[in-house]
Amino acid sequence: MNKKEVSEIKSLYDSIEECGITRLAGCYVNSEKEKKSVFSTTFLNLPDEEMYKYLDIFRKTLSGTIGKNLVNMEFVDQLATDHSFGRGMLSDLYRSELGDDGIIDDFFDSVIASYDHVGSYIILLIHQNYDVPGKTKDGLDMEDASDEVYPYILCSICPMNLTKPGLGFDETDEMIHTLKQVFGVEQPEAGFLYPAFNDRGADESALLYYTKKTDLLQNTFLSETLDVRAPLPAKHQKESFTELVSEVLGEDANLDTVIAINDNLADMVEERKDESDETDIRLDKNDIRRAFENTGLPASKLVEFDTCFDEKFDVLNAPDSGLRMDDKLSAENVVAARKYEVKNSDIDLKINTRRSDIMRTEVIDGVKCLVIEITADLTVNGVPIR
Repeated sequence: MNKKEVSEIKSLYDSIEECGITRLAGCYVNSEKEKKSVFSTTFLNLPDEEMYKYLDIFRKTLSGTIGKNLVNMEFVDQLATDHSFGRGMLSDLYRSELGDDGIIDDFFDSVIASYDHVGSYIILLIHQNYDVPGKTKDGLDMEDASDEVYPYILCSICPMNLTKPGLGFDETDEMIHTLKQVFGVEQPEAGFLYPAFNDRGADESALLYYTKKTDLLQNTFLSETLDVRAPLPAKHQKESFTELVSEVLGEDANLDTVIAINDNLADMVEERKDESDETDIRLDKNDIRRAFENTGLPASKLVEFDTCFDEKFDVLNAPDSGLRMDDKLSAENVVAARKYEVKNSDIDLKINTRRSDIMRTEVIDGVKCLVIEITADLTVNGVPIR
């Protein structure tokens, strides 16, 4: 899913009037991984105040950056012969429109067995049939022309913690008393949308996964419940790519080469964006190798690249890793699209990637220096520098 498609579904939670949610199901799980409460109800039968609280949670489950918080994933088993997990189970859930308590209960059991969380949490499921409006040639909605109906389920997994102790006013006796502590539902830390809304329609071969923590993807949950092919977490992608560049270049890691590698990747990303509406551009080993090669590195460095890349990324596909990993990297995590970060223990600068020409390295009085051009708008602590 791209940014526009995510925003289109997310906008359905802006108001109750726009909301077409048919069913809501939930399961409260305590710190002992026990189901303490399970419920299923017609969403529009809830009080308005409760509906808006739920809409806030569902909106948050579709928030963040694509490639980091929102990750497109495909199923390992596309044939879905086993309906106890993965695509088969999710297909049963959304085709039943959350009307089969047995299927819902099996899903909750699977989540509880695979989801890693210390403390209490709640699993929320909704079903909605979205009448997808047609689009004019200039991209405007045609409200009276629905091309198709997009049925989907959205799952939000939210931690639950005790509210803070304190004092409060009791209107029954008009006295101040200690407030009763209850387990409050917090913002989701994980969730997913199935099927994916690709090309503004249902794509049952994929789902959109949400994670609050970009360095934690819940590997067991992804492999044993959802059965999807997952990427390396965004933080790890960035760190491993930085290590790759550093180790391959070694003593040749000069300013021009580092910038050239990033510029080559950025050009590659822009070309793909021009060819399609895709926003989550994925780069494989060959793409990244080509970016290194186009800087004019010698063949020996490219051999080193092959070895280093395999060590850092292909090991994730080993059979004992537990999770089938996607060996492609999100451009969002490895390409500096807007700013270069220039740091040492004493400085922290950010340089616009389009103006890398204003900095260079130079030896001055026998000292290696980073030279930055003084432009007309340069300031230090807000004071213009002449």
